[in-house]
Amino acid sequence: MNRLTRRGIFFDLDGTLADSKTALRQVFRDFAASCGRETTDADYDALQGPPVPIIIAKLKRDWALPQKSADLLQRYNQLIDAAFIQIPPMPGAAATLEAACAHGWKVGVVTSNNAARSRAWLARRGLASFVEIVVGGDEVCLGKPQPEPYRVALARSGCARELSVAIEDTLAGARSALAAGLRTFGYAPPGRETIDWPESVRLINAFDELLPELTRPRTRRVAGMR
Repeated sequence: MNRLTRRGIFFDLDGTLADSKTALRQVFRDFAASCGRETTDADYDALQGPPVPIIIAKLKRDWALPQKSADLLQRYNQLIDAAFIQIPPMPGAAATLEAACAHGWKVGVVTSNNAARSRAWLARRGLASFVEIVVGGDEVCLGKPQPEPYRVALARSGCARELSVAIEDTLAGARSALAAGLRTFGYAPPGRETIDWPESVRLINAFDELLPELTRPRTRRVAGMR
């Protein structure tokens, strides 16, 4: 297939494919407590988007932490690794990935999480066979909300930007996908905090709402093709 006709569907991981919101909030609280800090959900929400090393650098500066950045990063990653052992997929995630593959989409995960941890989670939950590429926060220079993660995903997958879509559950993620020129779905299941989404983001409350998109035929006419 000509790469210009390839279409990709790129999913965020945390809070989108992985039901990790509660667990990662607790990781943040536990890390803060180990640093002698008390935090709120708003503190956690304000840090969503960048990869963990950037978050740690910000916390070290803002909290005036005396420990070395490498030691703080190691502690945070250990907490995340322990939490991820028990994190389940979001309802409908497996069926949606399977349907995307069945309809000819190239499936990718674009996450601020560590790439190796993300791949391990996908394998542990039986989802790895559906996912062709993973772009982790540790594999880019400028994470979400910058467009680099999605630009890397497009380059690795060989998919056409105009034919590809992203599914994100945070404002930073949506901004990243939009800045890379992707049509973007905002995943907002019931009970989630309200987000002031950009106007061009289409909201879905459940993954089965993606079915019309997954079954939609390719419509872009490629130069030189009839």
